[in-house]
Amino acid sequence: MRRENQTRENQALVLALLRSQQLFMRAMVSTFRSVGLTAPQWDALETLSNKGPLSINDLMRLTLSTSGNLDVVVKNLIQAGWVEKSVDETDRRARVLRLTAAGNQKVAEFLPIHNAALEQIFGDLSAQDKRQTIRTLNLLRKKLPQPQKASTCQTKPS
Repeated sequence: MRRENQTRENQALVLALLRSQQLFMRAMVSTFRSVGLTAPQWDALETLSNKGPLSINDLMRLTLSTSGNLDVVVKNLIQAGWVEKSVDETDRRARVLRLTAAGNQKVAEFLPIHNAALEQIFGDLSAQDKRQTIRTLNLLRKKLPQPQKASTCQTKPS
């Protein structure tokens, strides 16, 4: 009986996580669209803004993106003039992504809009509830397989 209860609790947890994530993204999509962004584009812009120039592999690891999806996101960010790709000065075979001046401006313009949307969603939660949710989600995240850090040793392209 105990195992059956654990199975039900695990299933309920998975459903709660999935439904919460889906509802959160549904609530945020109009905010992103209002400034011509998608959630993955904002994730990349915000990560580059906070971390500085990154290799594509590091950006993929930090945003938990797949290579196929990130390629499209980066291509669109470059076309919009918000990100530039250049040769890594320490390893001429590697490419580095960085925000352009327009990209920094986009982040600065969108951040208050993003924060207001988050306040609308999370504003009724107490600080204690937010901290407890963060602790619980971080505990769960640490139990999951983690993305591997990009290797510093790269093979030369043929």
